[in-house]
Amino acid sequence: MTAWAKRNLLERGGLLVLATLVFYVWFACPYIVENDNAEFSTLGTIGGIAHPSGYPLYILWLRAWSWLPVASPAHAAAIATAILGALGVGVLHAACRAWGARALAATLAVGLYATAPLILRYSTEAEAFALNNLVVASVLWLAAARGPVRGTTRAFLLGLVAGLGLSNHMTCALIAPIGILGVVRGAREGGPGRALGAAALGLVLGLTPYLYMFLAHDSLISWRHPSTFGDVADIFLRTQFGGPFGFAGLGGEGSATAQVTAMVLTLGRSWLWIPLAVGLGALGARCVRTAPTSASGEPRSGWVLLAVSFVLAGPVLASRFDTPLNAYGTYVAQRFHLIPVLLLVIPVAAGADWIGQQLADFLRGFARIPVGALIAVGLLVNAIRVLPYLQRFQSPAMELEVRNTLGTLPPSAVVLGKDDELDVGFRYLQLACGLRPDVMYIRWGTIHLPWYREHFTRDGLVFVPRAGSNVKLELAQAILASGRPLFVAPSEVAGLTGLGLYPHGILFRVLPAGIAIPPVADVAAHNHALFALFSFDYPRPGPDDQYATFAHRAYAMVWRRIGDELARARRTEDAAAAYQLALQLQPAGS
Repeated sequence: MTAWAKRNLLERGGLLVLATLVFYVWFACPYIVENDNAEFSTLGTIGGIAHPSGYPLYILWLRAWSWLPVASPAHAAAIATAILGALGVGVLHAACRAWGARALAATLAVGLYATAPLILRYSTEAEAFALNNLVVASVLWLAAARGPVRGTTRAFLLGLVAGLGLSNHMTCALIAPIGILGVVRGAREGGPGRALGAAALGLVLGLTPYLYMFLAHDSLISWRHPSTFGDVADIFLRTQFGGPFGFAGLGGEGSATAQVTAMVLTLGRSWLWIPLAVGLGALGARCVRTAPTSASGEPRSGWVLLAVSFVLAGPVLASRFDTPLNAYGTYVAQRFHLIPVLLLVIPVAAGADWIGQQLADFLRGFARIPVGALIAVGLLVNAIRVLPYLQRFQSPAMELEVRNTLGTLPPSAVVLGKDDELDVGFRYLQLACGLRPDVMYIRWGTIHLPWYREHFTRDGLVFVPRAGSNVKLELAQAILASGRPLFVAPSEVAGLTGLGLYPHGILFRVLPAGIAIPPVADVAAHNHALFALFSFDYPRPGPDDQYATFAHRAYAMVWRRIGDELARARRTEDAAAAYQLALQLQPAGS
C-alpha cells in the first residue's frame, strides 16, 4: 500500500467512510415510513417550508439531490441523507484523531457508531438528524486543541457551522459549551477582536439558508410563507410550538425518570454496553485528570465541557419530554437520543486507545494477527446484526396505507382529519408523485389559520370559522353543501352531530343530515370490496414497529367496528368473519 493510500484510507478513515457510504446508500429507504419523513421527501422534491424551525438547510440539500434517477422521491431524499451520514462518519473520525485517539481506536469507535441501530436508521431515510450529527461532529473537530485550523479561521468556521446547524435543527445548540471553547481558543490564537468578529460573521452567514423561505415554493404541505423577517423569526424560534426548546407540553404524563431511563437504554443498545462503560469511564477519567498527557491531545477543559454537553444533550433534554413511552412516545423521544450517542464516540475512542496501549506488549506477541481486519469483520457483523431492526422501521406499510386509502376514494373527495400520516402521506403522493390531485385533505384543527385556508380557497372551498361555533360540524356541512364526497378520520367523528357516518376503509364516509346510512351488510360488503384492492405485500409488523404498527391497528379496527355492528344486527356468522379478518390484520403478537 502506498503512503498516500495508507494515510487517507486507514489513518484518516477514508476506507471506513467509503464502506459506510456504500452501506447507507444500499439500504436507503425507497418509500415514506413516518410523518416527518414524508414531509421532507415531498419538500425535497418540490421545495417549500417544513414545520418549524423550517429546516431550510436540509431542504436545500434534498433539493440539490432531487434529480437522482431512482425508485421514488423518497428514495432520492434517503440517498441524499445517506451521503450526509457518511460525511458525518468521516468528520467524526477526524474529530477522534484531533482529541487524541489513534487511527485504529478511532476506526473502531466510529464504526460502532455508524452501525448503531438508531444511527443506521436515521442515516437511511429522509430526516434532519443525519445533518444535525454532521454539524455536531464538525464542532467537535474544529474546537479540539489539535483541530485542523487555528486562530481567526477556527473561530470563523465554528461560527459558520453553528449558523448552518441552527438552519437545520435547534438541538445542535446543546453542544454550545464545546463550540464556545473553540472560539475562545481561536481568540487566544488570533486575537480576541478579530476572532470574535470572524465568529459573528460566520454565524450570520450560516443562518442565510433562512432567506430561502422568501423564495420557497408554496403548496399544501408547506408551512406559512413569511412576508417579513419577523415571520421568519417566528418559524426559527418555533413560536407556535412553545419556543426553541419547547419539547414538553405534548399532552402526556410521562415521568422524567422514565425518559432518562429510555435514553440510557438507547445508549446501551447503540454502544453494546461494554464500549459504553469504557467510554463513560474514559470521559470521567479525563475530566478529573489534572494535566494533559502527550497521548490525550486534549486538555482537561475540553473533556469537562464535552461532559457538560453530554449531560445537556442527554439526560437534561430527555427529561424535558412528557409523552408516555408507548409506541408513538418512544418514536418521538428516541430521535433526540442521537446526539448523546454521538458525543460518546470521542471517549469510547479514547478508552479503546488506552486499553490498546495497556495491551501493547501482549499484542506484540501476536504481531501477525491483522487487528485492523478483525475490526473490519466485527463492524460488518454488527451492521448485519442491526438489519432486522432497520427492516422493521423501513416497512412499506405506512406508504401502502396511504396509497390504499387515497386510491379507493371517489373523485374530488374531501377528507377531514388531523396532522397524521394520511395528511403528509397524501401530500407526498399528490405533490411529489403526481397521484390523485383531485382529493383534498383538510386538517380541521388548523382551519382557523388564514394562510392555511387560502390553500383551499384556490380550490373553491370558502370557509371562515365563527367564534364559539362547532367549527368541525360547520366545515363538514359546507363541504357537503358543495357536493363533494366527504370522509373523516375515526379520531375526528366527535362533534358531527346529525350527520350520517359509516366505515369506508380506515375512514368514515359522512352523509348529509336526513340521508340514511346503508344497511350494515352492505357496509361490510363495501369494505370487503375495498380491502380486496388494498396491497399488503410485506411482512406483518409487530406490536411496536411504530408507523407500520399504527397502520395495521387502523386496518384491524375497521373490522372490529363492522363486526360489532353485525353482531348487534344478529348476523352472527358475518360478525365472526369480520372479527377473524381483524385478527389477521392486527399487528403480529398483539
